[in-house]
Amino acid sequence: MAASTTDQPTWGKVLIAGGVDWDMIGRKPKAGEVPSTNTDIETLSSYRPHLETFHIIRELTDLKIVKIATGPNAAHSVFLTDDGDAWVLGRNEKGQLGLGDTDPHPYPVKVPTIYTTVGKKTSNVKFVNAAVGRNHTILIADNGAVYGAGDNKMGQLGNKTNGQYLQQSNRLVHIPQTSPVLVAALKDKVVTQVVCGTNHTLALADGIVYSWGFGGYGRLGHSKQEDLWSPMPIEQFAGSNKITRATKIAAGSSFSMALDGQNQFWLWGKWKTTGDGGGGTPWMYPRTLYDLNGWSFKSIGGGNVTLFCIPSVEPCTIAWGQGAVHSELGYGEGEARSSTKPDKIRPLEGLTMMDVSCGLGHSLLLCKPGQEKLQDLPKWPVLDVEEHCIECLSAEDEDSMLLCDKCDSGTHLQCTVPRLQEVPDVDWFCQSCTKAREMNKTKQSGDDSSSSPAKASAKRKAPAAKGSSKKSKANRSSDDEDSE
Repeated sequence: MAASTTDQPTWGKVLIAGGVDWDMIGRKPKAGEVPSTNTDIETLSSYRPHLETFHIIRELTDLKIVKIATGPNAAHSVFLTDDGDAWVLGRNEKGQLGLGDTDPHPYPVKVPTIYTTVGKKTSNVKFVNAAVGRNHTILIADNGAVYGAGDNKMGQLGNKTNGQYLQQSNRLVHIPQTSPVLVAALKDKVVTQVVCGTNHTLALADGIVYSWGFGGYGRLGHSKQEDLWSPMPIEQFAGSNKITRATKIAAGSSFSMALDGQNQFWLWGKWKTTGDGGGGTPWMYPRTLYDLNGWSFKSIGGGNVTLFCIPSVEPCTIAWGQGAVHSELGYGEGEARSSTKPDKIRPLEGLTMMDVSCGLGHSLLLCKPGQEKLQDLPKWPVLDVEEHCIECLSAEDEDSMLLCDKCDSGTHLQCTVPRLQEVPDVDWFCQSCTKAREMNKTKQSGDDSSSSPAKASAKRKAPAAKGSSKKSKANRSSDDEDSE
């Protein structure tokens, strides 16, 4: 993901924006939940909770996250730590979180440890990569093993055939491929990246982009709307010049994206609902976007209707998407929810991002740690905190309190354990959060202490709108009372 140097860490802080009512994202309410006149998705978005600006995911602040993963049709997400643990959150009615249940999990929960035995040695499986579909999840271990969880009624794969056969009365029936099979057309290629849209797939091998699957709206990039049962190289990225070949690929629900050897952005398919690039005039082959000419990017992501680009040098994030009704672009409170043209996310200007992953109604960013402006971002879920030291219970000497970077609880500098002489330059966590973290290392995630953010600190109160935290109250500016 990034070079292993001190100024370029391989892990980051996770940010989230958009809808967080996981069971209702992209869905209409059941009868009686809201007035019958409020049943369209856009009106529903104002009825259901959503995050209009990017928030730090509170339960992951004391973890080193190296991988974030969701999908264009997924209302759930996966987060991998530097020590190989997998954390998940979101919709779970098909068991797609891999927690052994179908209960909802609105906040991050650690996937139970899986053990493997080789000879007489037993060790825990460490996950290094992940992919997320609409109702299923795939985890890849450091030994190359692949683990899956969730819905499997359609097999969730296919390979050089659509499984058709003739049933009685000349009716075509499709049989799902329920077990992994080799993609024959790529068997001699060294594939370095694979991404999936709603009904199509892209693979990257030696800079050449291969596509296959449903060809509607030109998402396969071959200048025609024909389905492909086998991977086919896209002409734009198959030339002999390395500069014209791709370095990264991404897929949205009905569109595809790539970065070339000069880190220039390419786009094709249906990425808008109207106009050029919309359903009536989709981009049938890879094209550059005029608004992004001259930009160099290091990461890209596509969601259900959203597109994100992370610049190579400038500390900012660019996003756009028509019909983003859940505020998943994270433009900010009171700002537009959707946009047909790329625009900077103003609340994130000055922050360097490492990676992006876009889902159904929500977006994830992996932010470089240690940046001072991170302290200005709100955390989710938003909690109200007691205005006294959680160790001595005194509210006096408020300016000398050090705030926990996870739960926002205050501790006098002289009350810290072990005692600190000055405000640390790195993240600091109170005793309650430190103990909870240690428990998570030894307990299975079915334990209540790791499944509910309310258990992280005994001094918390019920969630309420409150501003972001700083390192210490002595460092707070005069506009500290501003809400998120």
